[in-house]
Amino acid sequence: MDYEKDLELCEYNPVSLAYEAEIRELAKAIEKPAMSFFERLMKKIIVANLTQA
Repeated sequence: MDYEKDLELCEYNPVSLAYEAEIRELAKAIEKPAMSFFERLMKKIIVANLTQA
């Protein structure tokens, strides 16, 4: 796929809009911060409680 060629054709190009949506989704996945210490601790507690039941 030639992203640069397709993106510079026109900002209203459906192909470039699809690429932009894909790039935004990838950026969200990459930029999402790792779980904090508190979140990891809560996850361990929840899993431990579920395995005891």
